[in-house]
Amino acid sequence: MTVSLPAVAVLDDAVAKARAAARALLPLISATLRHQFPTGAYLVLVRTTAEDDDLELHSVRDADGRVLRDFTEWRRGLEPLPAVPESITALWGALDPCEPRAVQDLIQRIDDVHPYQYLEFLPIEVRTEAEIDAEEEGGRVPLGVPLAATHR
Repeated sequence: MTVSLPAVAVLDDAVAKARAAARALLPLISATLRHQFPTGAYLVLVRTTAEDDDLELHSVRDADGRVLRDFTEWRRGLEPLPAVPESITALWGALDPCEPRAVQDLIQRIDDVHPYQYLEFLPIEVRTEAEIDAEEEGGRVPLGVPLAATHR
């Protein structure tokens, strides 16, 4: 009786596919939030644990750094995000793109596939003075997902 064993390449291929899928979902998040916040330029995220593993939604900001939606702890669950067209909602599968927690969970799943590879630091021109001061004192720099133009 011969035992069929997989080659290491099977795992390598699966990891490569997972990374490609994770990277491919960022434009979906961008397009969704651009529909929800037409003048939005960035979805701002912060890492919340000492190990920097967990991500949390912070805000949606325009190109001038003005906050269009605040996701800080006390406001996080108060209201859903604006509706999006059914064509975009369908791409989210069982997740509801109008629920901030669903957006956060999807971004966390993307980051978990290949930590620190997909999310970029928030550009300085849209950071608050407090964020800039905190960085100068050794604090964390917020992350930003650019909100690309959508398919209309």
